[in-house]
Amino acid sequence: MAQCAEMAMLLELSSSPKPGNVDRCHDFSDIGFHHFLASAVSAYPVFRKAASDECGMGYLLMEGVRAWKEWNVSSNTHFGELALMLPLAIAASRPGDLREELAAVLSRTTVQDAIDFCRAFGLAEARVVEVDEFSLRDPDFEERLRRSNKTLLDLMMLSKGHDLIAREWATGYERSFCLSERLDELIGRHGPNDGIVHAYLEALAEEPDSLVRAKYGKEKAQEVSLRAGEALKDATLDAAKKLDSEFIAEDVNPGSTADLVAASLFISLLKGLRF
Repeated sequence: MAQCAEMAMLLELSSSPKPGNVDRCHDFSDIGFHHFLASAVSAYPVFRKAASDECGMGYLLMEGVRAWKEWNVSSNTHFGELALMLPLAIAASRPGDLREELAAVLSRTTVQDAIDFCRAFGLAEARVVEVDEFSLRDPDFEERLRRSNKTLLDLMMLSKGHDLIAREWATGYERSFCLSERLDELIGRHGPNDGIVHAYLEALAEEPDSLVRAKYGKEKAQEVSLRAGEALKDATLDAAKKLDSEFIAEDVNPGSTADLVAASLFISLLKGLRF
């Protein structure tokens, strides 16, 4: 299971051109491909620990962020992917149907998981759309969580309207499972690299990216989705290469969509996808 998780992270990372995100062909000015490699590798022991099904979700997220920090990776690399993939890892360690076990894993989260998630979020310096209720910038956030008895799943439910990862939690990973089936088809048709890039573009065109929305607003996120849809019309991926250059110049990073692709690849690999 941990190997499948690691493979999913590395395949998503290295696929190119993946417009707006770090890949094997280019870095960002402040963080590079090698940082993401180190971060992905550092997560392997955390996924093995998830397989024991003995640790809380929030604790595992904290472990994941601390792991990449130990490799001197200061920027947020994989917080979104860990938030999506760790519940799948726990569910995969159980004997039942993956979707049913996942629902059980999500439903059993606690208030402490919510608190640890928020601590990990701050440690990772992740970005999210600001909200009025249970804002992460509220200095009394942890105490309010305890008083309200909100679990981590409760927090995700509150954020499902504006955050892609929260929506997956709230819907039992509906898009991830659908995209997993699409990935199987596209990889079978185009091979691993181009299949993953096509899936990424389709996912971005289908739903505005929540990280882009958090940085630039709803209208920009919608514009980015439209441009991804246009790039999809070119099967050679030359348009995707051009769009990649444009997004990098504009500092547009559809990272939440990349996180979704990684989680979907994880599902496919768990179900037997091989190349």
